[in-house]
Amino acid sequence: MSGEARATGPAEPGPAAAGVPSARDSVVVRPSSEGSFRAVLRNGPFLRLWLAQAISHTANNTVNFALLLQIRDIVETNQIAQANTVISLVILAFSLPSVIFGPLAGVVADRMNRRLVMAVVNAARAVAVVLFLFIQAGWPVPAVLGSYYGVTFVFGAVGQFFPPAQGAVIPSLVSRRELISANALFNLTFTASQLLGFAVVGPLLAKIVGIEAIFVITGVLFIACAAMVMTLPDMPAPPMPIGIDAHPMRRLVADVREGLVFILRDKMLMKAIAYLTLSATTFLMIAALGPDFMSSVIGLSTEDIGYIVAPAGIGVGLGVALVPRLLRRFAREDVIDWAIIGAGVALILMATSRMLLGGLMPSAQIPVALEIAVVGFFAALLGACDASIIVPSQTILQERSHESIRARVYATFFTISNTVAFIPIFFAAAAADVFGVVGVLVVVAVLLVVVGIVSLVRRRAAESARWGRIRTRHREGPEALSVEQAAALERVDDREP
Repeated sequence: MSGEARATGPAEPGPAAAGVPSARDSVVVRPSSEGSFRAVLRNGPFLRLWLAQAISHTANNTVNFALLLQIRDIVETNQIAQANTVISLVILAFSLPSVIFGPLAGVVADRMNRRLVMAVVNAARAVAVVLFLFIQAGWPVPAVLGSYYGVTFVFGAVGQFFPPAQGAVIPSLVSRRELISANALFNLTFTASQLLGFAVVGPLLAKIVGIEAIFVITGVLFIACAAMVMTLPDMPAPPMPIGIDAHPMRRLVADVREGLVFILRDKMLMKAIAYLTLSATTFLMIAALGPDFMSSVIGLSTEDIGYIVAPAGIGVGLGVALVPRLLRRFAREDVIDWAIIGAGVALILMATSRMLLGGLMPSAQIPVALEIAVVGFFAALLGACDASIIVPSQTILQERSHESIRARVYATFFTISNTVAFIPIFFAAAAADVFGVVGVLVVVAVLLVVVGIVSLVRRRAAESARWGRIRTRHREGPEALSVEQAAALERVDDREP
């Protein structure tokens, strides 16, 4: 990475010069006070990138909310019988591009100027939302729906090129000790922008100015974000590797294959991607079942999903603030494993909150306000655990992937995560119809607890075995092993995360 891009703090010595293990060893990064939120926000380029992300992602979610309202209006106006199918197709139109274009997005971000990629993406988003204004309500219903699905697909496809470039840029703007705080801040903003877009800005603008005006306003915001991104330090594309075939398609395939091979050779990267995918899929599952849970269990309307979403968002914010402190005291993988277990426990308690309250108050009518408060508390705890999974996992992704391949690592994560996320979109509601929403949530929660415990036990066993080998070699002395045996043991230790 260029010296211009790394604008914060003095350059850190390399592993060899510092006399410490490299990033590929299991080193616990313990950020100092220099890695606080205040420190990273004093970094001008990082601040501008963060603002561009916050504004563009809020605008993105506001557009999604407006699209759902628009499709629902079409369904109600034309009395379409398959309402759920029609609405789910717009979700599919937005989600499908991540599976199709995810690998390509990583290659583009690794082979082109990342600043330019982010600016072009925001400008293209602006063009896409303006296209919604040309769709006329007087057209035949299939043409109207098809047009909305098509433009939504384009809007989603363009947006896939932003996250890999952004994720790969962050380590170029902050020092390594600031990565935890930088990622925590971006994850807090990601969650807050979802809440703002869906629960505040979208509904407010829809009531005040209407859906068409939302498309105009968000288009202007995307253009402003493109201009803001262009003020970042220049980020020229890394040099092309020597020996790759010049044909574009073969080069693309080679680049995608290189990214996949890089990930498959690093167990820690694979675990980080698995952790992030598990977290994203679990939250989408809860989001898909949330309206049914509010109506069938709590007894409120489906629109009251905010009683779960808002506390969960607050919990994410609290978790993001707490994670850097936890990582100063505990190893990252310990924090992640215990957070997965905690998320499972919180989800079980949230799903069975009515039964728990019934057991504590067997002869009394359970007040709705009390039930909402209990559900909200466990949703907040679930959000805090989710943040404790995401922040350290994304830091692992950035530390263990070098500059020339980092965007492809991110793109692979987004592709896997969004592919797996189709499960809650298509099957969660059907499973809840058969087994009940509480039963499905409990099964998901138990799986989380089992995954966390198994990961924790396996890692502790591996660490114990490693320390046993070290103690044995120390007790017997180096002369007890042949040169070949010592080299073999060193290779085993190097491979273990």
